[in-house]
Amino acid sequence: MTDPDHDWLDALAGRPSTGSNRGAMHEGERLREFIQRNVHVPEVLVPERDAQREAQLLERARREGLIDPAELTRRARRMQPAAIRALIALAAGIAGVAVALAVFLHGAPRTEHLRGSREEVLRIQSTDPTALKTQILDELHAAGVRATGYEQLGVEGIDANLPEPVPPRVREVLTRHHLNVPTSGVLRIEIAAPATP
Repeated sequence: MTDPDHDWLDALAGRPSTGSNRGAMHEGERLREFIQRNVHVPEVLVPERDAQREAQLLERARREGLIDPAELTRRARRMQPAAIRALIALAAGIAGVAVALAVFLHGAPRTEHLRGSREEVLRIQSTDPTALKTQILDELHAAGVRATGYEQLGVEGIDANLPEPVPPRVREVLTRHHLNVPTSGVLRIEIAAPATP
């Protein structure tokens, strides 16, 4: 377009013109004013989606050979399994996120497996730790307690889980060897020889 044409179109559209052709701009402004005064366009509400118009356009495209109905049917059939797979993948993703959030927010439950603490180890001294360990094990077995003996770094030891409540026969064994009944239900005894000066 030439510069007068640009000036004329800018004035007709109501845009400020940067051109210098005053005649073209004046003519465009007058035409714009005339149209605004004399042409009354009724307000037409156009629906966002018009199914009838879409059907007409599709039918016209079919008549003119732009659309092959058989190909549309094949595509629709191919899209159905793909759409189902996409929905399954989406559902799996959402489930994965939900599980991850649950673990992250609540954390994994902490489980602690304790076999007595250091304060609950009963320590005794004997000139013959092995003989005393064997004697206590025999007495605990006779009282119905499954106890296990061990030796670690020169210290003889006994581990046992006591029944709840602790039976009188087991209490007698512990009392005879000057041992307190553990509050945790886990009996841990370490027997060492007396330190030599």
